[in-house]
Amino acid sequence: MQKSQLKYAKTSQYLRRSSLNSQNSQSPKKIANQSQDQMTSSQLQLEMSKSQQSFRSSNSPVGHCQSVSSKTFPYPPSPTRTLQKRPSQIISKQQLQSMHERSIIKMLGLKMEAICTKTSHEKNKMVFICQYPNCEADNRLGCSYCQIEQHGNHASQNMEIQTFCKIFDDRRQQFDNLCNQIMRVPDKITQVKTFFEKLRITIQERLQQIEDNVIKSIDEELQWQPLERDLQNRVNYLSNKNIFDMTQEELTESLSFIQGKHLSEVEYIINETEKYLTSKVDQVQQSWNDFREQLEFELITALGDNNKIQIIDQKQRKEYAQLKLQVLAQKQEKYLEQFRPFQIIMNEIQEEERKIEVQKQEEVKKQTELQKQQLLQMKKEQKQRELEQIKQKEEQKKKEKEQEREKQLRTFPHILYTQDCPHRLPCNTIPIFSCCNKAYPCTQCHGYQFHPPRISIPSYRYCMNCLEIYLVVFPTNQSVNCLKCQIQQQS
Repeated sequence: MQKSQLKYAKTSQYLRRSSLNSQNSQSPKKIANQSQDQMTSSQLQLEMSKSQQSFRSSNSPVGHCQSVSSKTFPYPPSPTRTLQKRPSQIISKQQLQSMHERSIIKMLGLKMEAICTKTSHEKNKMVFICQYPNCEADNRLGCSYCQIEQHGNHASQNMEIQTFCKIFDDRRQQFDNLCNQIMRVPDKITQVKTFFEKLRITIQERLQQIEDNVIKSIDEELQWQPLERDLQNRVNYLSNKNIFDMTQEELTESLSFIQGKHLSEVEYIINETEKYLTSKVDQVQQSWNDFREQLEFELITALGDNNKIQIIDQKQRKEYAQLKLQVLAQKQEKYLEQFRPFQIIMNEIQEEERKIEVQKQEEVKKQTELQKQQLLQMKKEQKQRELEQIKQKEEQKKKEKEQEREKQLRTFPHILYTQDCPHRLPCNTIPIFSCCNKAYPCTQCHGYQFHPPRISIPSYRYCMNCLEIYLVVFPTNQSVNCLKCQIQQQS
């Protein structure tokens, strides 16, 4: 106990020395500001008497809690406590940066820090809060002197006010996060209104699109270029032109107009236009009636029964399912009523198509039989012709090959070998040595009389059958076959 008192005594002396050093190190400008503060001290004392003290005493419910982090405040502070004085002093800017917002006293636009009210404690700053559960001190908040005098036996339970404020903020954040996780009643009314608003817009846009498409289809179907327009333009041209300025062709056409040629053409146009447009208008009207009835039926069927929402629980699932099945069955019957007339039309059309298809099949059978007989005869004739043509082609190929070989033999630059060499593996090519640009079956046939044979990679060689000279990626002394001649022999 004495060691802890000496420890905190040193701390208080250190605080008094640091405050004296800070006062001595102040600039003349700050000393002038202190004199102004002393002049307004009376006004500050009046304002302090009206302010409220923000620190909790041991008489509050906090004193009975086990720890600072688990404290709850079910009731607001009592009125008598808020009327107490809040002693304070002005804070410097450096101190303000390291202090928590809740530990700062705001008065007359100034920011100040709390000081101890006890006369023997030299107006020391309130720096700690006691979190000892069984603390008997009159106030859990205190300065360094209070820590020695009233909280010395449990000094390890003291916490700095700034640390307490930070921990309280962390706990408040956790508290708010947990409160936000509590399920709230969702705003379904706004959701339903938004849905119906979007649905109303979608339906209006869809109906507008349907209207535009129907109008466009009818307009395109009834589009008609009057046949009499060119004839009218021609007659107007003739009637407005001076007779002496007309050409001979125009005079001839004017005479035919007098004789009634153009009138007969107009009568023909009248008959043809009436036939075409009458049938076309009837088709469009029938299609429009069917489309309108189908659209009205689908809209009424879709929207007629869905005028109320039925909220059910697990017990009412059976009744709800039965009701829905009845509604869907009624809709199905209505759709079947709309479906029947079109089904009758389709059956009639399919029957007509079936009869036409049977007739076509019979005709096709007759034609196929005739075609088979004709094909048999044609095949026989073609086979005979093909055989004759093949024989002629083979003879021509033989002659051409002989002629080509004779030409090649005349101009071939190397010695022709017709038999393979016993010194090497059998093959149908003769290598051409790069040392002398001459062809020998092997290196032994080349010999060493004039110069030794040179082996090169790649190397040239020629085929004994087709006499073609080509380059291969093998050495000169390796046997290589001509693939083209081998394939021809195999075929």
